[in-house]
Amino acid sequence: MAASYLTPKLKEGESVDLSLYSPRERTNIRLYGLACKDWLPRDVTEYKNSWANKSEPVVLRGQLDKAKNWLRVHLYQQDYHIEKFARPDDSHVIHFKNPEEAMIFKLAFSG
Repeated sequence: MAASYLTPKLKEGESVDLSLYSPRERTNIRLYGLACKDWLPRDVTEYKNSWANKSEPVVLRGQLDKAKNWLRVHLYQQDYHIEKFARPDDSHVIHFKNPEEAMIFKLAFSG
């Protein structure tokens, strides 16, 4: 069974035929959503920088691989940023664009 992050995350009622798009556009649809199909890496960086000052940080100790998999499945890559070994105790900090997503992530990894 293929990982669900290979399937595009679409809004309710949206459908897409990926065969109509170039490989770069298909990748963008899978990672960033249908509205971002024409994005370049520069566009993703600019978008992340636009919300970075207002981001919701979550400290994560260990479980980085498990957290990355969870993030890939549940969120678009432009809506979070992982800072590896960000603190003196080698814990990681994940910045979220939306506080609601940060709260859901905390609930998934509080245990």
